[in-house]
Amino acid sequence: MKSERTPVTKKSKRVQGSISSFFKTPRKTQLPTPQSSPLTFTTSEQPPPKPLIQLHLANLGPSTRTTIHCKTCQMDYNKIDPHDQKLHKTHHNSILNGPPFPKPLTVDRPLPNSPLSNKGDLIIITRSSPKELQRRALNLLSIIDTVLGAPANLNRQNFFPNDGKIYTLCSSGRVISLVAAQRIEFAFRRIPSTNGIETTGVKEKALIGISRMWTCISERGNGWCTALLEECAAGFVWGVDCRSRKGGRGERGMRDFVAFSTPSESGMGLARKWTAKDDFLVYDD
Repeated sequence: MKSERTPVTKKSKRVQGSISSFFKTPRKTQLPTPQSSPLTFTTSEQPPPKPLIQLHLANLGPSTRTTIHCKTCQMDYNKIDPHDQKLHKTHHNSILNGPPFPKPLTVDRPLPNSPLSNKGDLIIITRSSPKELQRRALNLLSIIDTVLGAPANLNRQNFFPNDGKIYTLCSSGRVISLVAAQRIEFAFRRIPSTNGIETTGVKEKALIGISRMWTCISERGNGWCTALLEECAAGFVWGVDCRSRKGGRGERGMRDFVAFSTPSESGMGLARKWTAKDDFLVYDD
């Protein structure tokens, strides 16, 4: 019986030249350099990068600053922002000629022989005035706070509920002068000095607190604030006239029951003149 044999395929013989070729070190491939790279357009060496310099616009002089402080209306605004420019123009005109203020349906009658009658309308805003009129009046106080550099009053919404009153002189649709008053119970006697406002620290009875006094620039020197102060002293407290300077023997005059809230330099001059005292009462509203 013949055994079957698997056919053997004859492999081709590989010739090895030498044993050293078997252990031959592979050929090194040279990596491209910046000079040999096809993406490099120049063969010259690149200089080292220069250090970056940060510029501060504040150090380049006033011409580069965008925020401007207007010395006339005391407003800070951005000179390259159209919105800020528009706000400044409106505010600036309000300080020069008075803020716009629509005339209400009814106006108040000034005191006899008052110079207010020959200039415009006396409008007194109180807690019984329409809410829209109260809102506009509070906005007036905010504008005046900016002009006087006074801090923001966070309790301003309680001004009318706490029996505050605003006496305004309106002419040609603008408020040209204003006195804001509030009910107070005590104040402090000012110590006459040239260095700000110093007080004795002793409480004294008071009836009226003058919170703000202001007249637009174009109408200053005409006595409008003094006239409004007279209106306030005469009618702020029902049945009490605080216009008299002299009292009885050993008693204070009624003007001495009117106090002023941290007045400006011009406001201090008016307070001295109206009370005929250097040591008039002051208070913090």
